[in-house]
Amino acid sequence: MELTRLLLILSTVAFVVGVVHAIAALRAGRWQENKWQFLPMAVGFAFQCAFLYLRGEMHARCPLTSQFEVFIFIGWCIVLLYFLVGATYRLSLLGLFTAPLIAILQTLALLMPDNPGAVKHVKMSVWEHLHAPLAMIAYAAFALACITGVMFLLQDHLLKKHRIHALFRQLPPIHHLSRAIMRMVALGVLLLAVAMISTFKIHLAISAVKMTVSWSILGLYTVILLLMWRHTLSARHTAWLSVLGFMVPFLSLWVVIGR
Repeated sequence: MELTRLLLILSTVAFVVGVVHAIAALRAGRWQENKWQFLPMAVGFAFQCAFLYLRGEMHARCPLTSQFEVFIFIGWCIVLLYFLVGATYRLSLLGLFTAPLIAILQTLALLMPDNPGAVKHVKMSVWEHLHAPLAMIAYAAFALACITGVMFLLQDHLLKKHRIHALFRQLPPIHHLSRAIMRMVALGVLLLAVAMISTFKIHLAISAVKMTVSWSILGLYTVILLLMWRHTLSARHTAWLSVLGFMVPFLSLWVVIGR
């Protein structure tokens, strides 16, 4: 087995262990006492970093050359943003909701064909190096907005049903979740806008399909952000928008990669 594939498997196992550990701690009522909640996520992230480093050395560029690598890179970006924003937005349970998505993304990647030898080594400008990573980080921000939206809808459901149990007590307040959703969507829109503007400064050929899909995603999330900012819809409806909206960039990965 190749070292990179082994690292990916170990990373996926770490995220699954994190989910199992978090659920066990919640059911036992030991979540607040547990100081090692972040450890499985940190271990999985470390294996992701090692994987991306080796692939980057192999290609002499950012490892975004196939669907296989794109799925891992987006997963890495999601975990990175989780560490950066989780504490800031007081989303203590964000890891529990994030880890399953990462495990699914990496499992899908493991099922995909990998052909690193087909990559052409070409000299790239700074903008060309930044374009794809910025777009992927934007997608990661949209993914976290989706995950936070799921947390909001779960909290809203539990409140309406008057179900008070261990999970309910650990979920952040509704208003924290609502603000976090809007900030993650805003971050994603900003990064994707910069990534798309950079296309005017790069010389690599980008297909019409990829450009159309990418600009459409930017337009969709810009509308979602405006609706959130103007409070046109209720917080519950905007949470649904953040969840359902992520289906578009997620499904687009099968359309734009390799075109």
